[in-house]
Amino acid sequence: MFDDVMGDLERPDRTEELHQLTRLSREFTYARSLDELLQLAVDQASELLKSEKAVLMLTDDDGLLRVRAAKGVDPEVVERFRHPANEALVSRLLGLLGTRLAEGFVGVPLVSQGNVVGLLATVRSDGRAPSEDDEWLLAALADQIAAPLENARLARQLASSALLSENVRLYEAERNARLVAEAALREAETARDQAQHADRSKTAFLAAMSHELRTPLNAIGGYVELLEMGLRGPVTTEQRDALGRIKASQGHLLRLITDVLDYARLGSGHTALNFADVDLNNVLREAEMMTMPQARARNLDYVCEPLGWDVIVRADPHRLQQIVLNLLTNAIKFTEAGGVVRMTCTLSRDDSGAATAIRVCVRDTGRGIPSDQIEGIWQPFVQVGRGLSQPGEGVGLGLAISRDLARQLGGELTVASELGRGSEFTLTLPVLRIGR
Repeated sequence: MFDDVMGDLERPDRTEELHQLTRLSREFTYARSLDELLQLAVDQASELLKSEKAVLMLTDDDGLLRVRAAKGVDPEVVERFRHPANEALVSRLLGLLGTRLAEGFVGVPLVSQGNVVGLLATVRSDGRAPSEDDEWLLAALADQIAAPLENARLARQLASSALLSENVRLYEAERNARLVAEAALREAETARDQAQHADRSKTAFLAAMSHELRTPLNAIGGYVELLEMGLRGPVTTEQRDALGRIKASQGHLLRLITDVLDYARLGSGHTALNFADVDLNNVLREAEMMTMPQARARNLDYVCEPLGWDVIVRADPHRLQQIVLNLLTNAIKFTEAGGVVRMTCTLSRDDSGAATAIRVCVRDTGRGIPSDQIEGIWQPFVQVGRGLSQPGEGVGLGLAISRDLARQLGGELTVASELGRGSEFTLTLPVLRIGR
């Protein structure tokens, strides 16, 4: 056998072929991808066996042989080729390679880790039968492909394992996130239920207290009126003044109770609004008549400038009047004697000229609001320049109630103010229609 090997080595063509196989082994090492390596093997098989056509096939996940690299074969035919490793494979391969001369065909299996994973085959177009040397060369070339194929298989396994591990990690992360979200949702629902229960309890308490407080206050007001009428005997001037102060205080307390109850109902969403088509000018005129005596008593210049035509808005008339009255009484209350309170109206129109919104502006020449306190005026129980323990009218609920009501009516309430020059509150509402 040693003599045979030495004889093979002494043959010039065999020596050259061995050198070529050695060179191929290095080239396989430097191949940048499995596809490049397989195509290199096919090209070299064709060159070594001096054939015009060659194919390299590997088994796919279904156990069928697929062409992964080819030379001299129509790419469309290659793409469609699938075949199991059985007796009909050779005839199919001859058809794939475009020849019926089985004598010119030579093929060797590709083996990795003891398993057949593919086939390397060539065919001579002249039909000359392959020699033992041809089979030996092709088998040697196939052996050199075995290691790269095994490396590729291991790489696929590692990638699949990494992908599986990543999928497991993502599944666990998603599952944990879902559990956390479900727990947070349950906590939020519990907190919501508790808040709703507390809100209902607060509203019920305020309603009950309102009733309990209103009853004696109304009785006080009734007795004061009886005394003023002289039904209990003559009333002196000093007594009449005292009765007037009692009656004013009684009315003040009733307004405070009403404000607190209104704010509680607004905050809990329990306020029922009765929407109707409302003539805004009528609301403004009624508010003017109701607040004019207060302005005159404080020696203020009171100016009301309604629009020259009817403006119809969709609103609750009682609540709309409540907003306007709050703005006017605030302006009167915080404007010094000799100042001006002015109420004006302007229309906003779209590009076609149609009226879209009405702005009711109440402007005063009072002390104004510091810029750093403007946002705070919308908070409940806040009044600029004093706290709850300081004397003054109201408890700072009027503006908070007014803005909430404006928003429930589909509008907005805003303010612009300059310290020492006065304030301007603007109520904006959508216009339903304009009349003449």
